[in-house]
Amino acid sequence: MIERIALHNIRSWSTGEVTLGQGPQLLWGSNGAGKTTIIEACLVAATGRSHRAGALRELLADGAPNGSLALTVADNDAPASDPLARSTLSVELSRDDRARHLVDGTSRRSSALSARLRVATFVPEETALVSGGPALRRGALDRIATQWRTGYHDATTRYERALRQRNHLLKEAQADDSAARSLATELDPWTALLVGAGTEIIEGRLALLDALTAPLAAAHREVAPDEPPLSVAYHSREGYTQGATREEITTRFSAALRDTATNEIYQGHTLVGPHRDDATFFVGGRDMADVASRGQQRSVLLALLFAEIELLVDEKGRPPVLLLDDAFSELDPERREHLVRRIAATPQTIITTTTLADLPPALVASAAITEIRRGANGSEAQSVVNHG
Repeated sequence: MIERIALHNIRSWSTGEVTLGQGPQLLWGSNGAGKTTIIEACLVAATGRSHRAGALRELLADGAPNGSLALTVADNDAPASDPLARSTLSVELSRDDRARHLVDGTSRRSSALSARLRVATFVPEETALVSGGPALRRGALDRIATQWRTGYHDATTRYERALRQRNHLLKEAQADDSAARSLATELDPWTALLVGAGTEIIEGRLALLDALTAPLAAAHREVAPDEPPLSVAYHSREGYTQGATREEITTRFSAALRDTATNEIYQGHTLVGPHRDDATFFVGGRDMADVASRGQQRSVLLALLFAEIELLVDEKGRPPVLLLDDAFSELDPERREHLVRRIAATPQTIITTTTLADLPPALVASAAITEIRRGANGSEAQSVVNHG
């Protein structure tokens, strides 16, 4: 459970904090007040990544050279003497350096964060998950896999570094014939790193989709009992299939890089790899991107959220913290009821809304409410007395 979130120079927050408890936690305020930044801070603390920024330094407030976010996380089932009963997960940001991730003041790899905090997320940016661009689906898979599979986040970090270096060399070769002549020697070590890390990512995504198959289908039956069965499949130029071995993935990826080597120089960037892959949702065997209505797409979002909750239950049987950013404004009454039931079964849910009137009255009555507003010195939080 998240007990406290403290922000310093993060987006609209100069310095402020939000205190949270068990059960539904409503963050209420106007657009631009800073509510979504709270959701974003939870995601960054749990996964090391933001759903709104490519680089974490983009979270820094305008003009601020550095900033930080810190979450106090408690395990209410652990004895008070247990050193893991309460932890502080923090991220220190700087415009001139990479982010530092700390657990109780000690620097740790960002991949270690999910051992202390797991989150399942519904955000407006993913409402076009079914029909939007492949980056949305890759991002959703990576967010879940980072928390579910040990080493996945480290693999994505290594892959992104190798991809940047490789693309830099290809861009130079595209513009300069002399650089092209020495390209192979310079490119080979980065290609080896790319293949190694990329194989881990692809293997992780395939394993994740395999693990999601049953809970996703069951959740979709719950949310949309009258619709045909839902499934999801990985899509790549190299034709990886669920169950592919690491050796098979490495062989296919390496062959694809060899096949595109000449064209890579011509275009100046890496043309194949997990950064170009996709996932496709099918309902009754038909690609949902072609046939799904808005309502059917929302059913998929809810089904994926519910499957994510089930998959991220930790080794002690505790479900993840549920993060819902303006979710109720995206759902019709029937789907809202499904979500309300799931909230009731979840130990802690953080919900943002611009108006309490849009939420089911029973949910509002049972929730702790915090008003988020813009003050003279940035965003600030104030608890609201809830009379039910």
